[in-house]
Amino acid sequence: MESATAHARAPKQGRSRQSFDRIIEATIDLLRERSYDQITLAEICQLAGVSTGALYGRVTGKDELLRAVQVRFFERLDQAFTEEAQRIAAQAHGLAQVVPAVVAGLGNLLKENASVLRSFMLRGAADEVIGAAGKKSAYENHAKFSRLVEACKAEIRHPNPARAIEASMLLIYATQARFLGLDSFGGKGEARGWEELLEDLSDMMLAYLLFVPGR
Repeated sequence: MESATAHARAPKQGRSRQSFDRIIEATIDLLRERSYDQITLAEICQLAGVSTGALYGRVTGKDELLRAVQVRFFERLDQAFTEEAQRIAAQAHGLAQVVPAVVAGLGNLLKENASVLRSFMLRGAADEVIGAAGKKSAYENHAKFSRLVEACKAEIRHPNPARAIEASMLLIYATQARFLGLDSFGGKGEARGWEELLEDLSDMMLAYLLFVPGR
């Protein structure tokens, strides 16, 4: 797994490493409140309790810092996805239980981290490093949940289970991402409830997996 220091100059001493850790944590805290373009480096340093010189001793500016922050944040997000997938595997049995658990698990993890993910998404459109890391994390974490549905393959009636799982998971993610403002359209779910959306998506996914096309 890539280290957050991959996008920063190596520290000359332990104190420098600790200062940079505080800078990364301060940045994540601020990203939960507002977008990265609304945050200044001076503000980050003030919250972290370090000088701006300490920051520029490790990175060249905001773009490089955001790359390092993304690595640290994705380490935690990937672990959260792994733990949630393990929880579902242990507690949900059969397609009727697994599908709602997968839809809710994916959606709630996105919802809890949407404010931070939004900054990565917006910056990723112009920064190839951030964009590639975001796609890689999303693909790997999605796969963890897709495998849970694949384990119920015997119950799926669609003649092409793999295709049905891939298509429905893609639809689930796209709908949740749009609701949460994690796409170019921004949030579209203000007029309806989140829990209602999760229920509808679960019902639609189950119906599709159990559907036998007439063609």
